[in-house]
Amino acid sequence: MSKTGSYKNKLLEEVKTLSEERIKALADFAAYLREREEWEATAEVLGNSEISRQIRESRKAWAEGRKEDFVSLEELKARLNV
Repeated sequence: MSKTGSYKNKLLEEVKTLSEERIKALADFAAYLREREEWEATAEVLGNSEISRQIRESRKAWAEGRKEDFVSLEELKARLNV
């Protein structure tokens, strides 16, 4: 089992011993950690000048109606064999 899996299992075992009030606090904290991770990932992407440029260009293309510059979800799934 991976180290992450063992930590998850340990956490689940610990949660079983907590009161409902503590479980709510833990759930709130977990949501905070998830949101923080998402914000950190966003900051990392926006800190990359090449990716930021591509985002700006794609937003401009979409606003200008250049739909041919984009791939539909169905086409993407087909390309990825999903």
